[in-house]
Amino acid sequence: MRYQASPQTRLLLKYIHTFSAMMWIGGAQAILILLYKDRLATNGDELFAVNDAIRSLDNWLIGPGVAGSILSGALISLTTHWGFFRHRWVSVKWVVTVVATLFGIVFLGPWLQDLSEITGLNRLAVFDNLAYVQTYRLGVIFGVAQMVVLLVLVLISIFKPELEPCSPAARQLERRLAVLLRPVVAPFMGLQGQICNLLRLERD
Repeated sequence: MRYQASPQTRLLLKYIHTFSAMMWIGGAQAILILLYKDRLATNGDELFAVNDAIRSLDNWLIGPGVAGSILSGALISLTTHWGFFRHRWVSVKWVVTVVATLFGIVFLGPWLQDLSEITGLNRLAVFDNLAYVQTYRLGVIFGVAQMVVLLVLVLISIFKPELEPCSPAARQLERRLAVLLRPVVAPFMGLQGQICNLLRLERD
């Protein structure tokens, strides 16, 4: 049995998904700007402030944005007609999102964190530090790559390209996944119903 979200719930999930994506994309853009400013720093304190701001954006803007995008996207797939494997473009979007997230957690995020930590110890002397220079270049290269990937995901969501339908085996996997995740979806659906009931009572 698949839970079907009400129209109000679908709108709420779309709002959360869109807002979370904005946080992720906005944070990624801001970090690229700060990485550019990094090379223009004229003193150690300014350099540290720039790199510390990058770390803060990664922790408090991109991190929650990624979590919100994945959670809301999963709920949309589980509670609407889109599913995970019914449409090839949805499956492609999920694969790209998961790969980008894992790469950010394992590589890009730690690189950006290292910039702040190294600068905190050495200030302007880091420009003579080979490890810092290499980490900075990796951050710039893959920061740009992340931005390109995010823009591609946005285009996929907007245009929903007609790709080859997923195989019956993939759809069977989706049905099994829906059954396994039912305990996760049920509390959310129950909470949504309680909120709607409260709103009706207030209007009455």
